[in-house]
Amino acid sequence: MRYSVSLACILALMAAPLGASAQDGPELNLEEPAPAPESALEKPALQLELDDAGVQVAPTPPRTPDGYTLEEAELRVKRARIGVFTSIGVAGVGVVLVAVGVFGCGSGVSGGTSRPPSCDVAAYTGGALAAGGAISAIATLAVLGRRAHDRDSLREAHHGTSRRVRWDLTQSRLVF
Repeated sequence: MRYSVSLACILALMAAPLGASAQDGPELNLEEPAPAPESALEKPALQLELDDAGVQVAPTPPRTPDGYTLEEAELRVKRARIGVFTSIGVAGVGVVLVAVGVFGCGSGVSGGTSRPPSCDVAAYTGGALAAGGAISAIATLAVLGRRAHDRDSLREAHHGTSRRVRWDLTQSRLVF
């Protein structure tokens, strides 16, 4: 009797048809095929802009190796900076909890009473928060450095400043 419900479910699944169709005729596919994922990422080199003067061709803004524009790169740097400060704040709260757990509860035995277990909980929780916050701060500092470097190189490309001397093959001369 215990297994009768399970047996009924298994038999119902075995008795169900493997496939069903509403019509026997050829299938009509009214949906358009999805564009390839590569074409969605690629942007044209030139874009048309409409303003009061008419239609003008404007180049697309330069992008980082990850595909972000200057504005998006600045937003990413801002978010990474927020992550660094949040991680440092969590580590600071952890250090405070460790200090409260270790020093705030006394030396352990005072007046014949033992140390309350809440002090140990505060110390262990603070240690975990301090360690996690420190590791997170180091990781987000690395991310912040990389994103700031990408943003700064994009700014240089945006303003057209070149620091390196290079050889121009078309004019056969050094370009500064």
